[in-house]
Amino acid sequence: MLAAYGFGPASGPWGGMVADRIRVPHADHMLVPVPDGVPPIRVAAAGDNLADAWRAVVPALARREGGTVLVLGGAKSIGLYAAGLAAAHGAATVHYLDDDPHRREIAESLGTEARPPDAATRGVYDIVVEATSRAPGLRRALAATAPGGICTAVGYYLASGTRVPLMRMYATDVTLRVGVSHVRVTLPDLLDFVHRTGFPAERVTTLLADWDDAPTAYAAKTTKLVLRRGRLAG
Repeated sequence: MLAAYGFGPASGPWGGMVADRIRVPHADHMLVPVPDGVPPIRVAAAGDNLADAWRAVVPALARREGGTVLVLGGAKSIGLYAAGLAAAHGAATVHYLDDDPHRREIAESLGTEARPPDAATRGVYDIVVEATSRAPGLRRALAATAPGGICTAVGYYLASGTRVPLMRMYATDVTLRVGVSHVRVTLPDLLDFVHRTGFPAERVTTLLADWDDAPTAYAAKTTKLVLRRGRLAG
């Protein structure tokens, strides 16, 4: 059902999460060059989490200039990227909720208002990003979506019977988007934006480790891990 890197045979014969070599199908189309002058660490997540965050907020803000954004954080890096991108694209309000004080500090550094999950919010928002990967988070996200607004769930829900308030969504014309992002479609605009603006996506990286130390680094379970071979940060 899904072709992706990092999940082993379940998503095709393209290579695991940490592989010395990977197969790139249709490489002439799928590979997108990083613009000159962009530090590799800044776009290390462009092929996955950063692109996922982009599709959750940027297209919607293009249709709702100056819209309001709520991000329910917790699923590590995607929510942080989404909050930062929303602020960088002119959202009138960006509220980021997370129980991790370090992630809240990162969110604040990206121009958002970061608060604990139990903090009061403004009511409803034009754009909501659900990044907790929990059923209560999904219900809260939908309840916080304004009439005609868009809620994007960037995680996945393993528990059976996850409830969705369909009647409320029907009455308020709310759109719920779930599923993986199509990174290749996003990459040209994303990379151009980072190149033009210097968007500091590397602030979300909480651990930069050498390739050979991957097993230990993954065991740290940090917010955003980037593995490097040689000099990645320059």
